[in-house]
Amino acid sequence: MTSSRRSPCGYSAGLLGSLAKIDQPGLLAVAMQLSGALVSVATLDLPRLQRFYRDLLGISPQVQLPTEGDPVYVEFRLPGLRLGLYRSRHLDGGAQAAAVSLCLQVQDLQGSLTTLEGLAEAYQISISPLRQAFHGQEVDFRDPDGNRIVLHQPSAAFGEATAWDPQG
Repeated sequence: MTSSRRSPCGYSAGLLGSLAKIDQPGLLAVAMQLSGALVSVATLDLPRLQRFYRDLLGISPQVQLPTEGDPVYVEFRLPGLRLGLYRSRHLDGGAQAAAVSLCLQVQDLQGSLTTLEGLAEAYQISISPLRQAFHGQEVDFRDPDGNRIVLHQPSAAFGEATAWDPQG
């Protein structure tokens, strides 16, 4: 009898085990024929989280599934990132401590804070004090489900060292 254990992303334990044996850089992406990547955030209250991210990002989702009726999935497309939100039937409710942060890079953190402060008041969230980090200046806050978001303005050195063209 074979085990049907699954990872949090839904991959079978057997697949993960075989992929873990690949030790050549880049071979995993080639073997899986990756065509893109996205961040997906599960929520029990999709309409609330969709409104929050619409207000935070200043854009409406570019994808809604199904296209008619109440969505179960929406996707925001940002430079270098696809951010998906989906209604989960498997969360046990409440905010969960997460080791992952959604980091949003801005050109003018001080200017962005004005907008963010209005959002914080509307959604009753708190923003950390502005701080200097190794990569520049940042603040952090949590979305209505408790997911950590970092808004940062990179230092010139960090911006230059991490410059990336997602097309190439």
